[in-house]
Amino acid sequence: MKRTLAVIALTIIANIALATGWRITTKYYSIPQNRASERTEEVFLLNGYMKMVNGNLTTIFNLEQNEIIYINNLNQTYWKGNPSRFNAEVRAELEIMVEEKLYGVEKEQQEAMRLMYKEMIDASFPTEGSVKQRAKSFSVHKEKEGETISGFSATKYKILEEGLYLETIWITKELPIANDFNFINLSQFLNQLASGAYAASFESSNEYFKLVNEGYPIKVQIQRGDGSLQISEVTSAEKINLTPADFSIPAGHTPSTLTDVGVWDGFL
Repeated sequence: MKRTLAVIALTIIANIALATGWRITTKYYSIPQNRASERTEEVFLLNGYMKMVNGNLTTIFNLEQNEIIYINNLNQTYWKGNPSRFNAEVRAELEIMVEEKLYGVEKEQQEAMRLMYKEMIDASFPTEGSVKQRAKSFSVHKEKEGETISGFSATKYKILEEGLYLETIWITKELPIANDFNFINLSQFLNQLASGAYAASFESSNEYFKLVNEGYPIKVQIQRGDGSLQISEVTSAEKINLTPADFSIPAGHTPSTLTDVGVWDGFL
């Protein structure tokens, strides 16, 4: 019996050692509770690949090929391209959506609303003529060690932007995900996709990279202007066996537009 248990234990240890990727489950919620904003997302990481599964929409980043794939598992469609194609098509599709939303609106209100939507689009997906986002300064302040989040020991940090409170983040050293996945490469990739909003964010800063090199952000808490809290919290994380095939388009899916795939649901 002891020998059998020893064999099982060694098999488990060997499988963990041979595991090539990570599966991370994160829940998103608000305080006070807002069920409409609650969701659960699964993230799969393999060196050079990232897959996010959120309801019927799956997003895949192939960092080595500089490629992004959106997959709608409900209508079995997908969109595939590089950041240049993404940025060109996203603006065109969003501008069409804006005009559809303005249909029936009184003429004197249309121009003001059109300008508001244009500013929203420019902020996330700027063109050469768009106003560039100003670089921001961030500072990280350790607040407390040894807090337990989802069974993992974590250190609590307060993040300031331009000297003002931005968010609270908990980092755990018990999830050495940065050893298997390059978050700096991910940031450089995201800067191509949403260079406006993302380039000026904390997640693209050197201060953030220093934190993820120490451990994984297991919880993030942001306070909104109305006093409510928006929280993302890892509920489970484990090493698993993954291959590049796990980051491919499923058989039977057909190519379509970003809108048909459902990328922009709720954006405007």
